[in-house]
Amino acid sequence: MKHILRVTIFILILNLPASAQKMEVSESDYSNTKVEMADTFRKEGKIYTVVAIVGTVMAGIFVYAFFIDRRLTRLEKELEK
Repeated sequence: MKHILRVTIFILILNLPASAQKMEVSESDYSNTKVEMADTFRKEGKIYTVVAIVGTVMAGIFVYAFFIDRRLTRLEKELEK
């Protein structure tokens, strides 16, 4: 029961920022294909640095979560004994 409640609260928290972003979308928004920051990064070759940093951070988070899961599993097995 606690798990279902936690998941429900987590999903509700994730939806709060999305519901706060109410803006009108005009026809010019659909035809706008310029993303100046990304174009600048691409021209200067910095986009690869940004992608590498984001990839490294995400890999670190996944590795950390993996090791925490292994530790928790080991602790749960010790508690069952």
